[in-house]
Amino acid sequence: GLHYAHELKDRDGALLDLVHRDVSPQNILVSYDGAIKVTDFGIAKAAGRLQTTRTGQAKGKLSYMSPEQVFAQPLDRRSDIFALGIVLYEATLNRRLFKNESELESLQRIVAADVPPPREVDPRYPVELERIVLKALQKKPGDRFQTARDMQRDLERYLAKTGSPVGTAEVAELM
Repeated sequence: GLHYAHELKDRDGALLDLVHRDVSPQNILVSYDGAIKVTDFGIAKAAGRLQTTRTGQAKGKLSYMSPEQVFAQPLDRRSDIFALGIVLYEATLNRRLFKNESELESLQRIVAADVPPPREVDPRYPVELERIVLKALQKKPGDRFQTARDMQRDLERYLAKTGSPVGTAEVAELM
């Protein structure tokens, strides 16, 4: 869903350069039929958009912001990939990544991309999954997955190697 949004084009076929800016667990819904939906594009940004926010104003949930989003720098799809990496980290370790005692501490950790490797948190964490999570959470956008599709493909290859592929039927069964 995120890749689809990032690939949206205008009438002339030019990319809209859509950035969700609020990828978080609250905005990822799983339906009973196994479909996964990315919702709430209320603060999404697109190039050439008529309605703009004030310059220098960060948008989104603090605990799911990328380092460049914290500084209200220009964003692209890779900022959403960082946020998706946070969601994956938290979902697979069942612990928050950038939720700290104070907002200042959270901001400092995000800006530094201070990410404890999953295997330090849980030594049983799969090495290949750790590689995927840490790639999504790289401080520099150029070091992350360049598209959500690239991240999806790596996750699907990982699942195939484990012998337990997960598709809509398996998700529906879980629901």
